[in-house]
Amino acid sequence: MNIFRRAFNWIAGKRDAGNLQAIFTRTDFDNGGLGTCATSWAAVDLIASSFSTISFNFYDSVNREAMKDYPLYRLLRNPNLEDTSFQFFYSSCVDYLKDGNVYWFLRDNDRGELTSLFRLDPKTVSVGKDALNRKVFTHDGKEYLSDKILHIPSRYKFDGIRGKSIFQEASSIFRLSREIDEFVRNSYNNGVGNRLVMDISKFDQQATNDEKLQMQRNFLDNYSGIRNAGKPLIQSEGVTYTVLDTKQGTNQALQLAENRAFQTSEIAKMFGIPLPLLNGDIKNNNIIESIYVLFISNAILPIATQFEQSINKMIPPSQAGRVYFEFSYNSLLKTSVKDRMDSYTRQLSTGILSINEIRQKENMPPIPAGETHWIPSNMMPVTPEIRDSYMAGAKVKMKELEEMNTHSPGVVGDHSNIGDDKA
Repeated sequence: MNIFRRAFNWIAGKRDAGNLQAIFTRTDFDNGGLGTCATSWAAVDLIASSFSTISFNFYDSVNREAMKDYPLYRLLRNPNLEDTSFQFFYSSCVDYLKDGNVYWFLRDNDRGELTSLFRLDPKTVSVGKDALNRKVFTHDGKEYLSDKILHIPSRYKFDGIRGKSIFQEASSIFRLSREIDEFVRNSYNNGVGNRLVMDISKFDQQATNDEKLQMQRNFLDNYSGIRNAGKPLIQSEGVTYTVLDTKQGTNQALQLAENRAFQTSEIAKMFGIPLPLLNGDIKNNNIIESIYVLFISNAILPIATQFEQSINKMIPPSQAGRVYFEFSYNSLLKTSVKDRMDSYTRQLSTGILSINEIRQKENMPPIPAGETHWIPSNMMPVTPEIRDSYMAGAKVKMKELEEMNTHSPGVVGDHSNIGDDKA
């Protein structure tokens, strides 16, 4: 912390308050954040990888039909000549979690049509406000307004200029996670449990400390580590080797396991990831779908919603209200084959999906006449015409019954005595 404090004091005399916060944050992150915490990186990679595989489309607001030929759809599928759609969204999601800010540079042609999208490294972008209270982005020595750079701040904290990352807002949790990582690493580097003792008192009683250290280094270089596994240990005259049992092996191993479990649980909680999914320990296939539903709702949906609403800002004003962008999370839902087939059968029989729509979900080619939707023959659509026809038919049936009762033999008044002798 003294290092950070000295860096902070030095920057304070060189930078303005807005850039100061960004520089200090990046220094803190790079010197002990994501890169040194395996569990945090696993969580970020899981979220970013899943987010990058979500299907999406632009839709017509009136009939909700997907617009596959919409220019912005094609642009998001192929943002530029260098990046694939997966890499573009993956890096953007990492920026959202790691830095708290995502910046997309919008390149257009002479007619004002967007031709490509480029993700900008958040470290290379500074943000401020001009006299009209508009955001001004500075990148590579040039200034841009919001019509050229789309800014997607994180949900964790946003001051109107820059967002904060989850690592900044929950720094104490991630600092503890880094300390646990360091504790585990040091424990294994120093050895857990038994330690080897080299007795050289009979070999050279006059050895200096430097000579003893040199013998120790020679032993480590020639007999320890994976690359020296299996090498026979040469017993030198006057040098004896013994094993010192520290009685800490079992207890320390248990402590390491408990610390790891606590670390994983806290990280999973912070990112909204179900613990079995982060552990990779889903033993019961019956709960796979429930786990992924929780994962989508808690970890993916908040990030996707922020991206979704930001991308809608890219729609030209002349088309706003008639076209909208939306993610579909069906691709992330994981189910067993049996449950998936049962779901398809119900959706096909109720007219929700056609045969070709189901085949498309299973990466199968369409078949002729596969676009037809089917419903059970005993069901009718609820329309005013069918309702009036049904009610008219019911009235005719009632009138026929009344006439039959009136003209039937054995009818007294409104009561028929047929069958009374069987009472």
